[in-house]
Amino acid sequence: MTPTETASSLLAQLGKSAPQEVLPLPGGRNNRVWRVECGTEAYLLKSYFWSESDPRDRLGQEWAFLDFLQSIGSLKAPEPLAKDSSTRFALLEFISGNPPQEIGESDILDAREFLAEMNAQPAFAKNLPSVSEACFSIQAHLETTAARIKRLQQIQSTSEDHEKAVVFIRDTLLPLWHELRKRIEALPDSARHEILALSERCLSPSDFGFHNALRQSDGTLRYVDFEYAGWDDPAKTLIDFTNQPDRLLSESLAALFLEKTIPLFRNPNALHRRLGLLTPLYQIKWACICLNAFFPHRPLDPAHPIPLQLSRANVMASRANNEFAKTPH
Repeated sequence: MTPTETASSLLAQLGKSAPQEVLPLPGGRNNRVWRVECGTEAYLLKSYFWSESDPRDRLGQEWAFLDFLQSIGSLKAPEPLAKDSSTRFALLEFISGNPPQEIGESDILDAREFLAEMNAQPAFAKNLPSVSEACFSIQAHLETTAARIKRLQQIQSTSEDHEKAVVFIRDTLLPLWHELRKRIEALPDSARHEILALSERCLSPSDFGFHNALRQSDGTLRYVDFEYAGWDDPAKTLIDFTNQPDRLLSESLAALFLEKTIPLFRNPNALHRRLGLLTPLYQIKWACICLNAFFPHRPLDPAHPIPLQLSRANVMASRANNEFAKTPH
């Protein structure tokens, strides 16, 4: 079915007539989106990526999380309206807005409130899945990054830019990774393998950051893209938010976000210790993610050219090195 036919079918579920226009929208690395115009109303049509090598149910995961947010009365995310699981299409509320150009303290507090709101009534979310790449032990966090490091061996010196990436991995990233891994593996086995209690986990949008926010005409923010959302270690949620390369926070804003969010969760002292241990680990993981652009047969992404991705990987490695140095051995 074409997007127009799919939109018509989903609109029919809502008792609406066929759309006048279905306009493709830019953005989205895995999923495709369209603006659907029907009379005086607009909707967002979303097609969710799926492949045999990556069969995650992105539609099901996002729909469940958006449905949960609706159940607690949240207005910060789009309303889910209609779906077709067989074709992996959904119709969502269209949020009119633009990515925020400037981020200030009020935006940090807004993101904090959204996180607090979704975690205020966990009983409503007991059946939600875990986030994509969820980790509930120090060892699991370590192994997830180790898998990313292992994949870097696929990158070959097929161009000048690729050669720079190979040198960066060999001379900067791997030495830092080995030192950090040594520190974590020096912990007692019981500490590395201890599973985080259910009561200390959090609900997370997963891909949470201002890269997935839209500022409306009245200045308020709303958030999009929840296809990996669910239960997570709050340490991972907070680290990812403050280190998202597409919208990297300044150190002062990152510190403010941590100051305001750590007290939201149970056992904040233990969370603070995990943050100290895991922050450089996840900064290395983000460096690895930035280097995805260099893998063989990876489609070129004009919005994320490979020189930019290598520069971002360097920034993440520098952050990891600084965090590693200031954390007591």
